[in-house]
Formats: sequence, C-alpha cells, structure tokens
Amino acid sequence: RERDMLDRHPNMKVVFTGFAYGGLSELSEDEYTSCTMGSTIAGEIGIFGYRPSVLMDMLAGKRAEVGTKVGAYIRSFSGDCSPSDLETGLQLVYQLFTTKVEPREEEVKIVMQMAEEAIYAQERDPYTAFANRSREINYGNSYFFKPIRISDLKKVNPIRACEYFNSCFKDPSAFTVVVVGNIDPAISIPLILEYLGGIPKVQDTVQPLSREDLKGLPFKFPETIIREVVRSPMVEAQCFVQLGFPVVLKSTMMTEDIHYVGFLSKLLETKIMQVLRFKYGQVYSVNVGVFLGGNKPSRSGDVRGDISVNFSCDPDMSSRLVDFVLEEISYLQTEGPSEEDVWTILEIEQRAHENGLQENYYWLDRILRSYQSRIYSGNVGSTFMVQDEGRVKVREALTPQAMQMALRRVISFPCKKQFTVVILMPKSSRWNSLISVVSWSSGGFSRDAKILAGMAGALVLAASLWRYSRGALRS
Repeated sequence: RERDMLDRHPNMKVVFTGFAYGGLSELSEDEYTSCTMGSTIAGEIGIFGYRPSVLMDMLAGKRAEVGTKVGAYIRSFSGDCSPSDLETGLQLVYQLFTTKVEPREEEVKIVMQMAEEAIYAQERDPYTAFANRSREINYGNSYFFKPIRISDLKKVNPIRACEYFNSCFKDPSAFTVVVVGNIDPAISIPLILEYLGGIPKVQDTVQPLSREDLKGLPFKFPETIIREVVRSPMVEAQCFVQLGFPVVLKSTMMTEDIHYVGFLSKLLETKIMQVLRFKYGQVYSVNVGVFLGGNKPSRSGDVRGDISVNFSCDPDMSSRLVDFVLEEISYLQTEGPSEEDVWTILEIEQRAHENGLQENYYWLDRILRSYQSRIYSGNVGSTFMVQDEGRVKVREALTPQAMQMALRRVISFPCKKQFTVVILMPKSSRWNSLISVVSWSSGGFSRDAKILAGMAGALVLAASLWRYSRGALRS
C-alpha cells in the first residue's frame, strides 16, 4: 500500500545524491574500455556486499534503491526511499563504500556474455546505429564517445575494471551529499551521522580532485559542414534526422548565457515545430537537445558543447526538411523572433519553473547545480541566490532583439557555415534501388536514364561477383 502511495505521490519520497569530482576523462585510451565496464561487472557481482538476487530478497518489503554512475568529470551515487526506509537507503550507501568488489571467473563470464548479446542487439537496432554514428561525427571520432564493439570486449581486464570501480567509491571525504524530501531532521540526522559519518576513513587516500585538476574530454566538433545518411534495415520504413551545431559559451558571459541557452532551446523547438508540423504537415514532434559537457567544469574558461535538433519524418522529405530548419534558424538569427514568440517562451519557462518548485527532484537538481556551479565558493545559499538573480535578470531583459543576439552568440552566425546532419534512412533492397533508378526519369526512358540503368545493373552484377568471390575464398 505504501509503495502504491509513493508512486502516486513521488514528493512523499526521500531522494538523495552524493557526488565527487573525477571520472572517466582521467583515464588513458588504453584502459578506458576496461574501466567503463567496471560498473557493469561490479553490478553483477554485487556492489553492496551481496549478489543482486540475494540483496533483492533481503530488501523484500522495503522501498529503498541506490545506484551509481561514473560520468566524464563526476562520479556519483543516487537513491530514493520511503521516509520509513531512510535507514535502509543509508545502509546501502555504507555498504557501497565498504565493499571491495572482486571479480570471480564464473560471474565475469556471465557478464561478458550478457554484454556481447547486448552489443549484438544494438548493432541490429537502426536507432542505436544512428545515435552512435551521430556521436562519432559530432565529437571527432573520439574514443570517449565511441560505442563498445565486440572486439573491444576481448580487451577488457575484469580485475582492472573492478579495481577502478572500487576506487571510485572508496573515499567518502571526496563526496558532497544532498538529501531532499519528506524527512524529520530529528530522525534523519542521527541516521546520516551513523551511516554516512560512520564510513571508515581511507588510510592510503590521495588528495581529492578539484574541478581545476580535471582533464577535458578529447573531442572537437567538425569545422566544416558534414551531411551523412545512415542506412539500416527496418521492418517499417522510418526516418530520423539530427542537426548538430557547435556551442561555445564565453566565460565573460557565462552567468547570463547559461540561462539564455534554456530559453533559446525552447524557442527553437517551438518555432521549428510550427514550421515542420503546422506549415508543412510533415513531422509529429521536434526535440532540441543541449550538451554543455565538452570542457571540464572549471571556475574559468569557456563552456563547450552542442545544440541538436531532432525529428522524425517521411524519408522522401528528409533533405527538404533539413533545409527548412536551417532557413528558420537563419531567419531567427537575422530577423529575430516576434514579441509573441518571446511572450510564449516566457510563459512556458515560468510554468515549468512553478511546477518544478513542487518536485523533490527539481530541488535536488537545483542544489546539486549550486554546489557544482563555477561561482560556488563555500556557501551554497549565496550561490543559489546568484543563480536565481541571473534567471530573473535574463527574463526581464528577454526581448526579440536580446534573443536574436543571444542566438548569434550561442550558435555560429550564420548557422549555415558550420553544422552536421545525420539522417537515418531505411535500407532498400538492390532490386528496389534498381527500380528507382530506372524510373528516375518520369518523362520517358531517356538516354540518361538508360545510362543510369546500365550503371545500376553493372553495380548489381559487381556485387554478385563480389559475394561469389568471398564465398570461394571461405571455401
């Protein structure tokens, strides 16, 4: 009954996160693959001192979950529980830091088999292939953004993987913990002191990394225009498009531009939706995503990342719709949005802000961002106040001209000089390709069409000969 109530009223729960600086960006390329498998291997063995199946039985009737994440610059644990199970949630955190995960051959074998099956499934999934290729193009083919292949699994060292995972959650003094929710301080504080404060000190610990010590991710957005089509077999023909634009936020404008990025992403989403769905009737939805994790989260320096526009559409319309999107962004950069557009975006943002104030996860995120902000200097309250003042300042200054200038700063101006386009298209059979080439000329079977048909036939013949030769070599 309590579980059902918590699902219906999530703000009755307690949510918490602990984070520390230092993640995958610190690794060399040689050990990167092994260490990224650390969470997977350790998770199967048991990161809380018990195998997952045993722990599940132990937690029967409890409402407490804890998970871990190792990102580029930050490693963290997060959990949620019912108020009555806060002690159980904190016990899991204690176990996380005091358990030394050691790989056992049989368990590692099972994990690697599961990972291999997952990779095979991903390689057959057209959307995964599309997402992987988009990352490879946008992030300069960097090893950090490459998907793990079957060949990579053979290089994984399970001992090194578990050693790395253990090192990530070993020293509690490196972590900042935020707890939000339906808690009674008289009950919760003694539990926090007992289980979090009771985690043993590490004797051979090194000085925790600060944000200034971190290594930046090894990637660079393409400097030229790149257009690529990813073709994949599909049961039903579908098409997905992603346009990517590099983003560099200058440190001198950081406080304001961080807020502007949020307003601009919503503006682009709204205006592109109007153009593609309501004007041309071609798409169901548009999503604008923002990634600002390119540079390390230092107190100085620029912020690097990208803004992506994503939508699905009819395969035959994909190229035209890409041009429509570019035209709309170009128009907003040169002419600016209307007063009505600005008012709409302000209303959307205000509504989201007011709804967020009622949510535990919103407050958890806000407090964490205050701690991780470049302006944080030991007082999270003052950081919170500066961030709120920045939001209000941008809202009050948000005019069509201000948004136009911000769009020119955030996305390269003109937008058509540097971007990437990746389109997922259904892979057609050779016969359909031949038919489409032959019928290319609607005005009759012209000389050009005959030449193209002959070329297509030659390609089919060449492909058949290639398959025959490959079969002969294998035999």
